[in-house]
Amino acid sequence: MMRRVCLIDVSGFIYRSFYGFRNLTHRLRDGAVIEIGAIYGFCSAMLKLISIFGKSMFVAALDSSRQTFRSEIYPQYKANRKATPPELTAQFPIIREACECFGFRTLTLPGFEADDIIASYVKTISEHQGYEIIVISSDKDLMQLLDYNQTYSKISLYDPIKQKFITNDDVLEKFGVLPNMILDVMALMGDSSDNIPGIPGIGIKTAADLINKFGSLENLILNLSCLPKSKKNGILKQEIEKAILSKRLATLRNDLQVDFQYSDIISNKIETFLNKFNLTSLIKKNSRDIYMAD
Repeated sequence: MMRRVCLIDVSGFIYRSFYGFRNLTHRLRDGAVIEIGAIYGFCSAMLKLISIFGKSMFVAALDSSRQTFRSEIYPQYKANRKATPPELTAQFPIIREACECFGFRTLTLPGFEADDIIASYVKTISEHQGYEIIVISSDKDLMQLLDYNQTYSKISLYDPIKQKFITNDDVLEKFGVLPNMILDVMALMGDSSDNIPGIPGIGIKTAADLINKFGSLENLILNLSCLPKSKKNGILKQEIEKAILSKRLATLRNDLQVDFQYSDIISNKIETFLNKFNLTSLIKKNSRDIYMAD
């Protein structure tokens, strides 16, 4: 029987929970009132994941800050995003406490994003036999990890919003290519959500057509002279350095040192944490789903 490891991209859950449960508050012992919407939504989502995947090792990957090696390479990286609301920032340490009380292996690495941590875990675990790796995220950037399925262990991507596993067909529908060529397409089209530049005027269809024809960005660069003359191809040739930069920004680091020691023991501190913040509506869910999970 394969041992299951669930790698959780925490950020997506936190932001969705924060905006989904605004104005949910809790009074501390000193009388201070704090918002706990992100905490509530996150805990609810984690309980659901545990009930779905049952006996597994859970790893929570968290971002450290917006200053990463990518912003050093390209200062405009994610510069288009609004500052994190202070009401949400105040909940980050408590969410980390929640992860630890849930018994999750929790990791933050300065200078790197949660996606890089997940990619490094995938590479580390996939080099061993007998593991089923499930990456839990709605982030399209993590689709590139499906390319690891040529290794010893099975890698899957579970979208918690759509509540489904992402297949190669889903990737093909979204990017026009299979997982092993996602980065090459992103290099050309860029990514407005992360402020990755790409090539001006190159959209996803043109990018996919070029990569399907030439196989990779590197092979496209070697064959730029073969492209028919057009305004768009002229811009492509002039701006090709932006594509090289964009691919570097989009590529997840998989060489980080991550400590992998398998354990599927569920913590007995979950209910204590839920009581601490008066999340009593989740306690019955906890006792029903957690301890009955396979």
